[in-house]
Formats: sequence, structure tokens, C-alpha cells
Amino acid sequence: MLVEVIAFALLGGVASSHFGMADGARILAAYLVAYLVPKFVLSRARGTSTAASVVLLVLAIGLMTLSYINLLEWTSLEGYDLEIPNIKNDARGYYKWALYHYDGRVNPQYTVFKGFPLMMLLSWKLLGLSVIWPQAMNIMFTLTAVVLTGMTTRRLLAGRVSLPIDTLLTSGMLITCLLTYYLLSGIIILKEASVFLAISMSGYAMASMASGDDERYHPWRDIITFVVACVIMALVRTTFLYFIALGVVIIALPHWRRDWAIALGMLAALLITLFAGNYFAAYSFDQHADIAAGGWDMQVAYIDGHDPSRHAFRKLIGFYFLYSPWHKFFMLPLTLSLQFIAPFPWQAVGEDNIIFNYIIRFSYGWYALGGIALFYYLFISWRRHENMGAWAWWPAITYAIIAYIMAGSVARYALPFEPLFVPVVIYLICRLAEGHWRKAFKRWCIFFVILLTVTLVTCLEIQYSTISRMLHTPPLVHYLKDFLYL
Repeated sequence: MLVEVIAFALLGGVASSHFGMADGARILAAYLVAYLVPKFVLSRARGTSTAASVVLLVLAIGLMTLSYINLLEWTSLEGYDLEIPNIKNDARGYYKWALYHYDGRVNPQYTVFKGFPLMMLLSWKLLGLSVIWPQAMNIMFTLTAVVLTGMTTRRLLAGRVSLPIDTLLTSGMLITCLLTYYLLSGIIILKEASVFLAISMSGYAMASMASGDDERYHPWRDIITFVVACVIMALVRTTFLYFIALGVVIIALPHWRRDWAIALGMLAALLITLFAGNYFAAYSFDQHADIAAGGWDMQVAYIDGHDPSRHAFRKLIGFYFLYSPWHKFFMLPLTLSLQFIAPFPWQAVGEDNIIFNYIIRFSYGWYALGGIALFYYLFISWRRHENMGAWAWWPAITYAIIAYIMAGSVARYALPFEPLFVPVVIYLICRLAEGHWRKAFKRWCIFFVILLTVTLVTCLEIQYSTISRMLHTPPLVHYLKDFLYL
């Protein structure tokens, strides 16, 4: 509690010095609520502990520090204010949509899914126009998603491994903190945090059907949690409801005689929210099918329409969205690999040299988590009495479907499902600690690290060579520039 008081007192003082007492107090209040809501969820969780609270506090301090740096860059450092910040890229579109419907001071803005800017608009109607409210809301959603990942890990593995439930919950949260791209994508002014929250809520609710112990965890509470998750997802990214439905089917199948009622209830609620959400979205069901099938519009939007620095990607993937389904299926090893390693763990071409861009590309935590999970799928998942059950197949199949549909071109679309691999990783680590598969795992680690290193070095060379040809300068110049900056 003392650390919490000191941290938020410092935040209030710094914010007041930059934005004045009134706005500083609003920033402090917004960040405080963003922390207290997930802290309350954690305090009510079975298996909560001081260690889990420490993980949440450290993570909150880190994310809020980076968020505040972003806030300064959007506002006072560039001559803007909290009402009209200098937000860029997709976030600018969401902000302008909400601002147009708030007071009409900007031109109307097109957006496919209106849920996130609608939340932004609602916060302004209640609290006044300021960028701090949606920013704090996304911090709150992201922190809550991390807590729910720990709770899901505890629910899935309690009774299956030797770790106590408090250690399972804390470990689930701690390993999720390694997913830097996931975490930092959740604190910017985009709908990602809402998607993260919806997936983590639905995953926690569905884990009751795959629980590691015999206790049935309040099925009505799980259904309510699931329905809320579906409503959020229907508003912010309706198409991801298909992946949640896939999870319900996969997880319920092994014990369908026991779980058919709760599964049908979940699917019925999901279907209602799917139709309701699609009514307010810009996409029709025919467009959903067109996205899955591909076509020239997808080719232009996701491959040919990208910036010149992705020329190597276009040469590698070709006219992917015009290929037959079987052709794309046999390209899955390539598209999965592209989706897995992106974003590359180095500065992207044309990005500002700020700490946020470096941290968001620190992908080694995901590489470690993904590499361990891959060992499970290749060597353990098919062993009938040694795997962790149907749950593990939900994130794996979903991850593959996204790679199939998007050619691995937008790794951000797979981000919401990365924390679902955390229980798989912890299960495998526990089994390794018990003495199982140690030699095979050591050999796999050596092979995986070598393969990943060669792949990243090759990609780095290709990218720098491509830039050098575009700018007519030797590749060494760009290597030295980035090295000296670091």
C-alpha cells in the first residue's frame, strides 16, 4: 500500500506540473480507477496472493509510465492539449469519429466497428472531453485481461499439476507480462484493449468446462461473464465472435454430455450478439465470407498496398489472396512463421526513435512462450494421457486460421489469443519440473534457438539490403546508425 501511495502521489505531482492542478487531478483519478478495478478483480479471485498483487502493481506502474509519455507526446510536447491531441494512424480515425458525434467540430469519419469510439464518446458525455478517459479505460482493460489470464491458468491447471493455486495464478500473470507487444498495443487509443478484455473474459468463462479439478465454478456467473464478453466483442470487432464460438465447440466436445446445456446457452448468446453487432458494423455477413475467401481487394489492402519497405514480404508471399484454398493451406507453415516472428525485434523503417517503439518490438518474450508451446503441440498434445485436454487446441487452431486468412501480414490480429497459450506453457513447465521429457525439451530448445536466430538474421539482412537499394546507400550505414542510437 505504501508503494501504491508513493507511486500515485508522484504521478499526481508530475501530471500537475505538466498540465495544471485541474487536469493533473483528472489524470490521477483516471489512472487510479484504471488500477483499482483490476486490483478489485484480483482481490476477489480464488488463489489471490501478495505476489500476484505485486505483479499487478509493477505492471501497472510500467504501463502507466509509458502511457503518460505517450500523453505528453500527443499534447504538451507538440503544442496540443488534452481535448485535441496529436494522435496518429488508426487512433486518429477513432478519435475523430467520437469527436464528430460529440460536438461536430470535425468532419465525419468512417469506421468499420463503432464500439470503441462509442465507449470513448460515452466517457466524454459523462466526464467531459479529454483524451485521458479512453487512455485510462484501455489501461484498465489491459490490466484486467492480465489478471483474468492468471485466473484462467489457475482454473485450468488446479489439480492437474503440483503447484498450489496461488502460484498458478501469479505465474499466469507473470508470464503474460513477457508479451510486450500485447501489453503496449493495449494502452494506445485503439480497440485492441477491448478485444483483449473480451477474449480473456470468454476464456475464463469457458475454462469452467475444462477445469482441472472437480469443482464447478458458478455456471450462471460464467454465463454472465461470457455474455458480457460477447457484447463487448460484438461492438468492437464483431468478426472475432466466430473464434469465440470455435472455442466453445472445441472445449465442450470432450464432455458434451455434461456441458451441452452451458455450451448451447453460450452459443445462443453469442449468436444474438453476433447479429446485433453486425447490424451496427459496416461489414455484412457476405463481407465476412469475402474476407475469409480472399480476393483482389484483400491483396491490395494487405500486401500490394503496403509501404515499399515490405517489398521483400510481397516477393515472398506473392499473390496469396488470389490462390486457391488448398494452395493457401499448404502455405500455412510460411504464413504461421511470418505471423509468429512479427513484429521484428528491431526498429521499423520510418518510425520515430522513441522508447515506446523499441519496447513494443521486444518480441523475445513471445518467442520464448511460443517456442515452449510449440514443443507441447509437436510432442505432447497427441499423447492421450499426458496432454492438458481440448483447451490447448482453441488458441492453436485460432492462431492458424488467422494466419490462413491474413497471410501472416498483420500480427496484431493474433495478439488477443497469445495469452491463451500461457496455461499451456505453465502446464508443460510443471511437467518438466516433475521429470518428464527433459532431454527432448533440451534438444528442442537448442534447435529452436538456432532456427530462430538464423531466421531473424536473414530477415534483418533482407530488410537492410532492401532499404539500401531504395536509398542507394551501403547496408553498413543503417546497421551502424541503429547500433549507435541504441
